[in-house]
Amino acid sequence: MTRTILPLAAAATAAAISALAFALPGAAATPKLVATVGPGDTITLRTSAGAPVRSLRAGVYTVVVKDSSDEHNFRIVGPGLNKATGVGSTGTVTWKVKLVRGKGYRFQCDPHSDDMRGVFRAR
Repeated sequence: MTRTILPLAAAATAAAISALAFALPGAAATPKLVATVGPGDTITLRTSAGAPVRSLRAGVYTVVVKDSSDEHNFRIVGPGLNKATGVGSTGTVTWKVKLVRGKGYRFQCDPHSDDMRGVFRAR
């Protein structure tokens, strides 16, 4: 009887572990941020829910940049980060960025950085 129970218990345990592996959620999707520049003299960085970015958790993000003005660009800078669209062009680009805990970041339009800019921190 012991010989029959052990293999059955082992099979049941293996099945339970397999079921748990499939029930657990996979890796979380990379959070998305939406950056816009133009039309006009506007520049924004928002969460995918539409909230203005002032503070974010440290980690990796996907940034979708919608550049709607050939007079402006969108640049984001911070520790180990310096990405920009070009002045004179428009379109949508996607970047992966890594934000470091406790560090500050800035986004701006290079030709108009006195007026078109924003800052946020990674926490």
